Amino acid sequence: MIICSCNVLSDKQLREAAEEMRADPNGKVPTPGAVFRHLGCRPRCGSCFPSVIDIIHEKGSEVGKDVEPAPAPQKRMASR
Repeated sequence: MIICSCNVLSDKQLREAAEEMRADPNGKVPTPGAVFRHLGCRPRCGSCFPSVIDIIHEKGSEVGKDVEPAPAPQKRMASR
């Protein structure tokens, strides 16, 4: 599906670029601007940024899916 109509970038292209950036030991953090530069283009209108952010973080969260989330901290009750 096309996410950025200004640069005609698909969700697949954005995910792959973010994944490549994360895999590179000397790579940069996959921010929307960095992902666009990695793909050889630059953001224009910016209306796709909310979707781009969701896509690049969605892939990063899938990497650690096998790990159980940390338990939520318990609230302490005030003693009287």
